[in-house]
Amino acid sequence: MGSGHKCGPLPLIALADCNNFYVSCERVFRPSLEKRPVIVLSNNDGCAVARSNEAKAIGIPMGAPYHQIRKLCERNGVVVLSSNYELYGDMSSRVVSVLARFAPELEVYSIDESFLDLTGVPDPLQLSTRMRDQVKKWTGIPISVGLGSTKTLAKAANRFAKKKGSGCTVVDCDDEGALQNLPIEDVWGVGRRLNVRLRRIGILNAWDFARAPSASIRAIGGVTLERTQRELAGISCLEMEELAPPRKNTCCSRSFGKPVTDLDELEEAVANYGVRATRKVRSEGSLASGLQVFIMTNRFREDQPQYANSRTLSLDEPTDDPIRIVQNAKRLLRGMFRPGYAYKKAGVILLDLVSSSFRQGLLFEEHGSSRRSEFVNAVEEAASRYGAGGAFWGGQGIGKQWRMRREMRTPRYTTSWNEIPVMKG
Repeated sequence: MGSGHKCGPLPLIALADCNNFYVSCERVFRPSLEKRPVIVLSNNDGCAVARSNEAKAIGIPMGAPYHQIRKLCERNGVVVLSSNYELYGDMSSRVVSVLARFAPELEVYSIDESFLDLTGVPDPLQLSTRMRDQVKKWTGIPISVGLGSTKTLAKAANRFAKKKGSGCTVVDCDDEGALQNLPIEDVWGVGRRLNVRLRRIGILNAWDFARAPSASIRAIGGVTLERTQRELAGISCLEMEELAPPRKNTCCSRSFGKPVTDLDELEEAVANYGVRATRKVRSEGSLASGLQVFIMTNRFREDQPQYANSRTLSLDEPTDDPIRIVQNAKRLLRGMFRPGYAYKKAGVILLDLVSSSFRQGLLFEEHGSSRRSEFVNAVEEAASRYGAGGAFWGGQGIGKQWRMRREMRTPRYTTSWNEIPVMKG
């Protein structure tokens, strides 16, 4: 099946994905953790949200509550760490800054994934290898790179790159062997519910899916699932920055129509992105455990001063409250804003999404939190019914924060002067 591309170079998308990202960040500053089973826990040391390959081999499942796997960890000498989002956010920013050197267009998809447009690159596999090596050399973070003519094929290629340990892999829409070896539940955007329905009609893998009648696919998953099918057939349907939210993180960002120099304007943009990202999370029945805000100037304007930065924050408890998200996003923005620059882009990433069924209350809840929740739900329902312009949030002050439990958190090596590594002679 053709790609539908009639002129110019064939499109080529790369997905750069950090391997076991949270664990890899910890290993950069603690080399003694290499080749040892390591897990990172969620907020309040609740569940395993990251595992080294060694921990996976022991049989520790993703999302397992720590109290259920504590004995397994103790028996096998697993190193257990609390989440350190400040460190992970800063390391993510460093990885992105290296990736940006290799492509004119880059989309930060999540804290550990970025898409790059490599269309027209003479030797994309060689470039991807250099990119992987450079990221490892400059940041210490190992990455895998998947290449394909669409984002969905690039995502599939990345899975194979990780499994094979090759670092870089290309998957084409006509690669029957590769697509037959990709189970339907592992196709990007399918998920558990659609997986069951697709298997009922005999679609077991990506190859079956790509060649099934479009009408059957549309009947099961609507236009969204049909787009995924077309992507597997090599027809690009997902443009840069126009994707549905990822399952573990969600990002909302845009390039500005004109350069922005004023903090108030940036705050307004970040507030809008925070609300949009929160609405994506609410529509998925999820909660965010942390958030990251990033800003950048136009690096292609060599005649202008350049600046880019990002800040990350762990939340006391997972939330889908747009008030809390916007308050914290604006606070992060104020901490990194620098006057005198023309900003081209900003974004908000909500991190480590968990099911709303796992909501945990703090020991000391704010008075009136139930009423506030009802108020938030009422406004969001009105916004859903009448559109974003029908009901929206104004500027909010900074709410009271309670320290969450992170008893096994490592130092914030790169973002806190008080925790910077000290070398002794």
